[in-house]
Amino acid sequence: MPASPSFDFAKLLRSPWTTILSAALGIYIGTLNKGLAEWIAPIGTLYLGLLKMCVLPILMSAIMTSIGRLMTSKNAGDSIRRILIVFPIGLLLVSTIATAIAVIAGPGRNLPTSTLEALGVLVNQSKIDFEIALTGAIAPEETFNATQFINSLVPDNIFNALSEGQTLKVLIFSIIFGVSLGLVKDAIANSFFDWLETVYKTFSQLIRALTLMLPFGLCSLLAEQFSQMSLVILLAMLKFVVVAIGTFLLIYVLSTLVIWRKTGLPLIQVLIALKESTILALATTSSLACIPSAISTLSNDLQFKRQTTTLVTPLSITICRFGSVAYFALAATFVAQLYGKELSVGTLVITILGSVLAGMATSGVTGVLTLTMMDLVLAPLKLPLEAVLVLFIAVDPLMDPFRTVGIVQTGMAATAAIAPLKTAAQAYPHVASSERMGTDPGFINNISFPERTVLRRQGTGI
Repeated sequence: MPASPSFDFAKLLRSPWTTILSAALGIYIGTLNKGLAEWIAPIGTLYLGLLKMCVLPILMSAIMTSIGRLMTSKNAGDSIRRILIVFPIGLLLVSTIATAIAVIAGPGRNLPTSTLEALGVLVNQSKIDFEIALTGAIAPEETFNATQFINSLVPDNIFNALSEGQTLKVLIFSIIFGVSLGLVKDAIANSFFDWLETVYKTFSQLIRALTLMLPFGLCSLLAEQFSQMSLVILLAMLKFVVVAIGTFLLIYVLSTLVIWRKTGLPLIQVLIALKESTILALATTSSLACIPSAISTLSNDLQFKRQTTTLVTPLSITICRFGSVAYFALAATFVAQLYGKELSVGTLVITILGSVLAGMATSGVTGVLTLTMMDLVLAPLKLPLEAVLVLFIAVDPLMDPFRTVGIVQTGMAATAAIAPLKTAAQAYPHVASSERMGTDPGFINNISFPERTVLRRQGTGI
């Protein structure tokens, strides 16, 4: 009598239907049962903590290994040139798109009196006189100290930076250490590379195991986020929220198209591959926690060369912060419209460039401190941050997940624009190295559709 098939619980937990149901349950709990949302919040905190625990070891091992081996390769100059071209162009493009949408949509323009009164009540609760702030003289703002910011990038004590989770300092240290390691012309350096590779694979395996907890973590995190939402505040800021979400959706689509065009794979296959990173970004609101998933997706599922993806992906997500750049461009334009400031060419240029600088500056901060970087845009425009900061804090539980998706998805698109694709032999060695490839029709028919697509793209004749 044949044995009955065993129930695959792990497959059930990784099912997209399970993810959808857990997300819906989290939204339901956060909206209608805030007490239960608070009670299950530690589950999400634990899940996010476990993910973040893996980030710094993966970040350091990936950056050090990739840069070190890049230094010994012949195409190091080509990769560096691509990074220096794609990153600045991508940042300026994202900032320009967001600014243009805000100018056209006008989220802060011609707001009804009832909305302005609701915003005024909210600001007054924070002990800031909204009416005076809008009509009175604008106090001069403290200018941004660029020298202090640059000095803060270099860790004077790497162990303190690691213990305090100062990701940007750890990243800078990893880059410097990787370059130095690549210049060591000794066999012992190769042994150290192997050790770093082991660290990377160990924590990647742990991340893979943690995906089994995703439905529980997702439900808890979404419940906590939605429990912090206020319907009154959301309605008052509704126009800005709608424009911001629409902008992030457009950026997500454009980024996906870049990845799709570069891979040459069917669009549905690309969307399925990107699913995990997108869900993690929405659930955790931590772009750093998404780095391992983004690297795995680009290297394993979309078949980009791993050496380049492990180098470029952490750089693009940690330093470029495309989602924050777009959000600051939207927010600055919204504030300018709220104050009735003329959007001249000079104002728009300051907004675009200032948003790029402010977005990159968020690499070293988290939480509400991220929003304070908006001052880098508002100060040159002679607009006060203090009078409007509370408005953005109020809607941040809803905006933060979309901003994180913008950071992760656009960072992956930047990586796709830079990284070369694997050859057929690298992508599917069990297929490409077979002597029967192209001669045995039965063997070819058993090749999966994704494998066949990659092999055709590589010109194998299948």
